[in-house]
Amino acid sequence: MIELVLLAATILLVLMVENKRREKTYKFFYKLPYPFWIPIIGNSYIFVKRNILKVLQKTYKIYGDSYILYIPHRTYFSSIPEEIKIILNNPHCLNKSKEYHHLEIILPNTVFLVKAQRWRKLRKILSKSFKPSILDLFTDTFYEKSCVLVDILKKDNEQDICYLFQKLTLDNFSEATLGVKSTILQDEKEHIFVTGVKEIQRLAFNRIGNLIKMNDFLFSCMRDCKDIKYYINALYRHISKIMAEKRVLMANENDAMLNTSKLPILDLLLQVSEKEELTNEYIEEEMVLFAAAATDTTAYSMAFTCFMLALHPEIQEKVYQEVMSVCGNQEIETSNLNDLKYTEMVISEAQRLFPVIPMIGRTNTVDIDLGDKIIPANTNITLNYMALHRNPKYYTDPLVFNPNRFLPEEIAKRPPYTFLPFSAGPRNCIGMKYALMVMKTSIANIVRHFYLTTSHKSFEEIDVESSAVLMPITPLDIKYTEREIN
Repeated sequence: MIELVLLAATILLVLMVENKRREKTYKFFYKLPYPFWIPIIGNSYIFVKRNILKVLQKTYKIYGDSYILYIPHRTYFSSIPEEIKIILNNPHCLNKSKEYHHLEIILPNTVFLVKAQRWRKLRKILSKSFKPSILDLFTDTFYEKSCVLVDILKKDNEQDICYLFQKLTLDNFSEATLGVKSTILQDEKEHIFVTGVKEIQRLAFNRIGNLIKMNDFLFSCMRDCKDIKYYINALYRHISKIMAEKRVLMANENDAMLNTSKLPILDLLLQVSEKEELTNEYIEEEMVLFAAAATDTTAYSMAFTCFMLALHPEIQEKVYQEVMSVCGNQEIETSNLNDLKYTEMVISEAQRLFPVIPMIGRTNTVDIDLGDKIIPANTNITLNYMALHRNPKYYTDPLVFNPNRFLPEEIAKRPPYTFLPFSAGPRNCIGMKYALMVMKTSIANIVRHFYLTTSHKSFEEIDVESSAVLMPITPLDIKYTEREIN
């Protein structure tokens, strides 16, 4: 009899807790605006054969700074800086959202996707290679590769700059991260890494909003999945070969060939692999992740910056004058980069208009109090950086390209967390300084040698899309006219 009473009391308590949870969830989700949804498929129908980025920006314009979408998981969208700050810094909101599930087939155990507990350990290991004192040693590499790009543009001044920047950043990645000599930029053939990264991102992100492709079993039977695995295996073979060569060098203690004075990330991971229990498979995955992050994000940021400079000759002239004042015709050195302040403002303004990671997703393990609302635990959360960056509340005339927005006194006028090109909080982009060094060095050297022009009158004339990163749908129309160098 007592057992039955205890069982009944336990069941009643569970039901009360579950009812309370449902009530809380109901209050949160149904107070917020959302478009018409269909049972089972939710709002997935609005993405069918459409540009996902355009659809999401349209829903933002209709429903405002915070709203709900069912895609098919119930997802909270926010572009409110105060909320973004709370979410990004909450220790219980470090895990990626369910929308990243489509990437787990590619990079399941990397620092980008792992759960918070394992992420903390990996981040601590990897951060050693991103110290300023280490990165500063690679400026000569970044400059050398930018000079190769300049020579290529002198021979053909109307090439697809996005593609060239992808090859340039992959060369930088190979030498600074893997510690091996790389001449991908000079090679006229398309490199498997450039093709592979692009195709993997495209095929993986095509799963979003597609109910059939979002089913793991059905997707595993599709050609898209087979193509992804083909490219993944090709990337892994490339990295695995380099790792094998590195291990032989390390075993022979050939310091000259290892170039450990610069501590490439691969060297560091191999050195600590036994102590930290890092498998070869994990290191391969991490290097593929860094290859994708180092190539596309930095490449497209530079491409959009060059495009905006071509649209605005008066701003381009200011960058040119600054570069010549700081660097002259000499090699661009680490000490020069901090003095290229206006150049960095131009890059920031291009990143504001074209954030290469336009949105990120998180999920919370506990309730999160946002002040006027409480997000129930286990909610999918998407932070819309593109909407944030173009919000007239924080940026007057948001579609006007104005680098002066990033003068110190102008930055001070805006609330924190209104500019997030590298995200923020403990899980922000670990390679932020690396990317800025590559961008400042490359853009300064290009502007020093070329006058950039375009047939476009406005950046709104170009169409963009987002798979993993924001990119133009068609090649950017930029012409590079060689300057007379005294």
